Amino acid sequence: MIREGRLGTDVDEDFAVYTSSLSFDKRIFRFDIIASMAHAMMLEKIGVINKEELSDILRGLHQILNEGFESLDIDPRLEDIHVAVEKKLIKKIGATGGKLHTARSRNDQIACDLRLWIREEIVMVYEDLLKLISVLLQKSEENVNTIIPGYTHLQRAQPTTLAHHFLAYVDTLLRNTDRLLHAYHVVNKNPLGACAFATSSFPIDREFTTKILGFDEVLENSMDAVSSRDFMIELLFCLAMIMTDLSRISEEIVLWSTQEFGFVELSSNMCSTSSIMPQKKNPDALELLRAKSSRVIGNLASGLTILRALPQSYNRDLQELSPIVAESLDISRSSIKVLRKIIETMKINKDKTRESCDESILATDLADFLVKIEKITFREAHKLVATSISTNTIDTLFDLYEKKTGKKLTPEIAVKERKVRGGPSPEEVKRMLKEKREHLKILYREIKRMKDKHRSIEEYILKMVDSHV
Repeated sequence: MIREGRLGTDVDEDFAVYTSSLSFDKRIFRFDIIASMAHAMMLEKIGVINKEELSDILRGLHQILNEGFESLDIDPRLEDIHVAVEKKLIKKIGATGGKLHTARSRNDQIACDLRLWIREEIVMVYEDLLKLISVLLQKSEENVNTIIPGYTHLQRAQPTTLAHHFLAYVDTLLRNTDRLLHAYHVVNKNPLGACAFATSSFPIDREFTTKILGFDEVLENSMDAVSSRDFMIELLFCLAMIMTDLSRISEEIVLWSTQEFGFVELSSNMCSTSSIMPQKKNPDALELLRAKSSRVIGNLASGLTILRALPQSYNRDLQELSPIVAESLDISRSSIKVLRKIIETMKINKDKTRESCDESILATDLADFLVKIEKITFREAHKLVATSISTNTIDTLFDLYEKKTGKKLTPEIAVKERKVRGGPSPEEVKRMLKEKREHLKILYREIKRMKDKHRSIEEYILKMVDSHV
């Protein structure tokens, strides 16, 4: 349709398929319509189209929205969603449909659609993470006194609690929510009005579309507005970081579910079995999550590589970013959901975690005790304890501890004494749990506010459509 003036109507079929973005465009169909409605209202506001033409355009766009993406002419020769919608609009309302593209380019149109799409996706990922964090907090509350070995270098190091361990996951994931919130603010800027890259000779009102579409501000420089995709890279980084953290959690649960560890038993409906070994209960989803994290990390590298050598302003290379982001979003959201269900349903073998805390795991506590009681340096105490382990005389130090303190040194005692902020003592863990619960309530309120805002923006635009139609 748009080729006819310069290139004629013929187009090579392989070229058309190769350059088309329609396989991705279903994801931004709704946003393309909503942004087009806002643009049409702006055109009427500045006098480029009259009220009757605006009514015709809004009516046609509303019909297309209700009929859905599948009703479009999905012909690769149309290249993308923008041309497909415009073609159908003209078919519905006649030549007036061609006025919609006044003072607009596909360059600023796709930039706007992507930002509307991504800001909504960020909110959904954010909410998914909060649900996972909620489950981890619940598991923490159930295991404040569940003793478990803490590890460094995957060697038993010091006793801690499962609640303390899960809270480490919580803090890690909360940092990801901070990153997502920052990414949201980077995304939520309006590129409409930049046109191809040099704005327009029409007196367009960029502030009007910014307000009506719920953007925080105008993305000012018109060249930057159409060519910048750092907001997509920032999201790709956020997703890569999330998947890296989920992969680490998955790896620990895989280890814990082995017979060698035996700390947890995964729910049967979240596992697979062997085609030949009847006894097997395999943590396949967790293994796949580890592998899928590599794809998301790879997508971040691909995105950076696409951008690294592009001159200003718009280049078609940018089209390849969209399916990369879409895939990373799909992988990340499904991974968060599956991991949440696995953690929610797994059983903790508290006896096994406690049994794994043998006497050697209290070595640091013995060294601390010697420093306090014998008034020696920690380095001397470290050497004494290490020597007692290598000579199998550590019982002497345990006896000395009991004699001096009147109680036997146990993992429970060791954990209870670690009351420093952020430590594993039950009272400190309970304090952290309370604070995390309160913080989570604030984050849920923020998510609700963002979702309500998005919903009200669309409702307002559709209400404006009703008033014109």
